[in-house]
Amino acid sequence: MQRGFFSVAVYIGITFLVVACGHELRESSYHTLADARNDGAVDRGLVPDYLPQTSRNIHELHRIEHSKTWCSFEFLPSDSESLRRTLKRSDKSQLAGMRIEHPGVSWWPADFDGNLDVERVTQEGYELFGVDVPATANSTSVYLFMIDWSKGRAFFYQATHSNRG
Repeated sequence: MQRGFFSVAVYIGITFLVVACGHELRESSYHTLADARNDGAVDRGLVPDYLPQTSRNIHELHRIEHSKTWCSFEFLPSDSESLRRTLKRSDKSQLAGMRIEHPGVSWWPADFDGNLDVERVTQEGYELFGVDVPATANSTSVYLFMIDWSKGRAFFYQATHSNRG
């Protein structure tokens, strides 16, 4: 009887480890954009290279197996021109209902959790921008930026989707 119980316990433990490893999150924080570059976060595609040079207080969290990234950063509002040139304002109707999984960290706003409420987010002072970036021959990364230009505060969510239909 004990042997059977032990076998079941081991099986449950191994199953738990396999499932837990499949949802591994890795978080990094950087004082400046230069620190993120030096750590390789830009080269690995976790932090875009077109953020303002004054970007600071950068928090980045990514889920390895699902190619999802959450990021927050601050910047000087006077140093936003490069980011403004790169981003294109998104059609609100295309973003309505977009689902953002909350990463479970304190720096990610509750307003950017679940089905995106575009009206509420814009009422909070954020503009929404979307950027599609080819990730591989079979997938596309979608970056959703939420930016408060006057306060120099921004968030983005990246998810990679298969292009196969």
